[in-house]
Amino acid sequence: MLAAVLSAAASPVLAQRGHDRGGDGNRGRGQENREQRSFTPGQSSGDRQRDFSPRQQAQRPQEVQRNNDRQQRQQAQRPQQMQQQNENRQREWQQRQQAENTQRSQEMQRQNGNGQRGWQQRQQTENTQRNNESRQREWQQRQQAQNLPRENAARQRDWQQRQGGTNRSFDNKRFEARQQRLDAFKQPRNRVYAYNYRPKYSRPPVIWQGRRYYSFHNYTYHPYRPYYYGSFFHPVGFIRASLGALSVNITFGGQPYWYDQGIFYSPYNNAYRVVTPPAGIYINQLPMGYNTIELGGNEYYYFAGTFYASGPQGYYVITAPPGAIVYDLPEGCSEISVGDETYLQYNNTVFQPIEIDGRNAYEVVELDDDNDQ
Repeated sequence: MLAAVLSAAASPVLAQRGHDRGGDGNRGRGQENREQRSFTPGQSSGDRQRDFSPRQQAQRPQEVQRNNDRQQRQQAQRPQQMQQQNENRQREWQQRQQAENTQRSQEMQRQNGNGQRGWQQRQQTENTQRNNESRQREWQQRQQAQNLPRENAARQRDWQQRQGGTNRSFDNKRFEARQQRLDAFKQPRNRVYAYNYRPKYSRPPVIWQGRRYYSFHNYTYHPYRPYYYGSFFHPVGFIRASLGALSVNITFGGQPYWYDQGIFYSPYNNAYRVVTPPAGIYINQLPMGYNTIELGGNEYYYFAGTFYASGPQGYYVITAPPGAIVYDLPEGCSEISVGDETYLQYNNTVFQPIEIDGRNAYEVVELDDDNDQ
């Protein structure tokens, strides 16, 4: 009975203490229980290992699996990393090669540019030297040509003095013939000019291989380009099967000729061949596109390498008057070399390239054969 009473008296006190501790007491007991479970005095390590082994055994396969997965990923990523590293090295090598090639090409271009400039400078120097040498030769030739009459006159005076002052040169026919050839007023054989035109030159002739080339203007080279007169024009030697309806038949010197638009033909094997017109042959009308030339107070007409003068029966072909200047030459001209100079020849007429007021032109050259030298 007494024990029951004591128990009943202690219960409210204990209940009040428990209420005062509240949740702290519960938490404390929970922590004490966990500490008691985690380590209990007197509990052996085998018991603790037995307590943790189920959990560790449950976690170990997952860790092993994670380790295996990690190794597999690393192994799978390793070739990609190596490939990426190789690609990076390859790109870096290519960039270095490109930079070196670019630098090398720039250096080669600089060297080539310097070499090209040096070569051009050498060429210009050589061309200038050649031009100077050519001008020097031309000047010497002119000086020799100019000094030749003076030397002849000096020899003549010396000879006259030795002969006692008696001039017997006019008795020497050979000397007279030579003086006539040197005379600028000389009219070559087999050449009849209109209006008895005889040029007077102010500069000595160019002497080359037994010939003398008389001209008024200085030689100025420019390339020969044939002038296009039209589809009707053909050079000497061209053969046509038939002629146009406007062709005219002309008989001259007992020979038949045909004239059509400034071109002369002669019969040839049932066809017609272009020929050089004979001097003196007449035509009624000048060809379309002719040029008028004023020379020595006379008027001449030119078309496609042929010269004309007016006469009582119309217009007749004449020998090319020396000194006449034309600005076009037809197809069929041939180039001839006179020393270092190039002349053009067409229908037995020699033309010298010249320049008039900045325009390319040609001057008719008087040609004289020096047979007695």
